[in-house]
Amino acid sequence: MTVKEQKQALRRQIWAQIQDMPLSYFSDAGAAICRRILETEAYRKARTVFCFVSHGKEPDTHPLLQSALNHGKILCVPLCREGGRMEIRQITSLSQLAPGAYNIPEPPQDAPILSTSAIHLSLIPCLAATKDGKRLGKGGGYYDRFLAGYTGDAFLLCPADLLQTDIPTESHDVLIPHVVTE
Repeated sequence: MTVKEQKQALRRQIWAQIQDMPLSYFSDAGAAICRRILETEAYRKARTVFCFVSHGKEPDTHPLLQSALNHGKILCVPLCREGGRMEIRQITSLSQLAPGAYNIPEPPQDAPILSTSAIHLSLIPCLAATKDGKRLGKGGGYYDRFLAGYTGDAFLLCPADLLQTDIPTESHDVLIPHVVTE
């Protein structure tokens, strides 16, 4: 079995596990993860924060997004484009978000674009992760492409129940050594 096939099989297994988990777990885990991130020096020092906008059974990032805005930080969120590309767009209010690609809340098309070099801290989603920062994404490659050109601080947000002992990796996979769980 190729690494790609191993990852696809693991995704199916994790998706089945997630479907059996209550939505409240992700809300509670998200709240605890957000509290832990807000306490870090990396967050306190960051002037520009890039964070995914959670939806469904993902750790709830909305309190973190609102906190960044409340603390006067420049807040950026992803805007998904064709071909697995993701643009980094600035928002000034969560009310600017509306369902977009894959029904994920996204910024408006005219929101300012920022470069990856402008970001001080990135908060990255995953389906599952290992404690040492191997990440299993949803398979679209959006974050792999982003991480390939990103050099700032990054935290990988992963509920503890989705931590794995190992995840198969390919040459394009980027290790994110700061894994934050509840």
